[in-house]
This record gives sequence, C-alpha cells and structure tokens, in this order.
Amino acid sequence: METALRKMCLAHDMIHENPAMWFRDAAIDDRDRRLLDFGQVAFLTYGEGSFVRKMASLPSTPRPHTADLYVQNHKKASESSQQTEWTVEEDESCKNLVWSAGGELYGFTFAPAAPVSWDSFTVNVNIKGAPGAGFDRGFLSTAASNIRIFRGPPESCEEHPWDAMILRDCTSNTTNLHDLDYVASRKWDILAMKMCEDYDHPWVVISMKDAGQAERFNRAGESFA
Repeated sequence: METALRKMCLAHDMIHENPAMWFRDAAIDDRDRRLLDFGQVAFLTYGEGSFVRKMASLPSTPRPHTADLYVQNHKKASESSQQTEWTVEEDESCKNLVWSAGGELYGFTFAPAAPVSWDSFTVNVNIKGAPGAGFDRGFLSTAASNIRIFRGPPESCEEHPWDAMILRDCTSNTTNLHDLDYVASRKWDILAMKMCEDYDHPWVVISMKDAGQAERFNRAGESFA
C-alpha cells in the first residue's frame, strides 16, 4: 500500500509539473490547471478505494458494425440499460466505448470504434468517504462527452505508461450522496490515473475540485437550487 501511495504522489507530481507530456497538442485551460494543481477535497479518501467503476449506457439503435463490440463488453442489467465494469481486462474496450459516446482520446494508437448514437451514457466514479464525511461509498457520475483520456508518456513507465483521465462536471448519483447537500449541490472535476497497479479497477482518483453549482431536480423532475 505504501508503494502504491508513493506512486500516486509521483504520478500527480509528474502531470502537475509537466502536463504537456500527457496533453501533447491538446489545449490546457485554467480549469485543467486547477485540477492538476494538487486539488483535493477533505471528504474523500484517495487511493484504491476511489476509482472509475463502470459505465451505464443505452444505445438508440445499435448498428451492425458495432453490435459485436456492444455485446462483448456489456452485461445486461435490465431490459433498458447496460452496465460495463471498467476493469483492467476491458480497459481498451472501455476507452473505445467512451470515445464512441463523445469522449476524447489523446496519444493512443489503437483504432477507435465507430461513433454510436446513445440515448444515455454515464460513467460512474466510486468515491470512498473520509472519516466523518457522512457516507461510506457513493457514485459521482458524468457523461462521456465530459471525459478526456490521455496516453501516459514513456517517462512514467516504459512498459505500462501511466494514462490520465479528466472527468468534468461529475454529480452525485446515489441516494446517500443526494442527501448530502455539500456534495449534491456541487459539480466536481476529477483526475484519475492508471499506474500499473494490480487493481481490478485500474483508474484511481488522484485529484478532485469543486467545479461550481450543480443543477438539481426533485422527485417531480423540477429543477431547484
């Protein structure tokens, strides 16, 4: 565990000091820099307990050339939605699916899947509460179009470069977090990194920043502050 935490700190230091090694020719704005600048929140436990967990998706009309990918990488959760666990084994397929739903990939050499028309596509980040946070675990979620994934530079690890993922505008997506105003009333930007640790879910939360007020809805679907 100590080695893993040291690796997390090193990875954060590297992307903070040299973001261009990950971003390459992609734009870096002030919002990105605030997230990379050691952004942390007191209610979160960082490390293996907070990670990119899964995707929940519903395609409009699966196309023939994407059907095999869709069936192979999704487990049926109900008649209307599909769940995809973001595991080590399915990492490349999950990147493809995020790209197909409007996410952006930088620096990868594999051929991305063809775009798909989705009725909904949500990426869920499992967060573990710190002592006194008022919750144990919960989901913060965002759309694929709010996600950018960057291939890690060889300087991080020649054999398994440390990839980075930025997820913007994540909002509470479990009842226990909906009930905590200090979480549910805000949007959150998250930096996750994959650092060749032996985790079932390889993308670990490194940094998280408040990104402003979230739009909230009551049970009748009416918006409120």
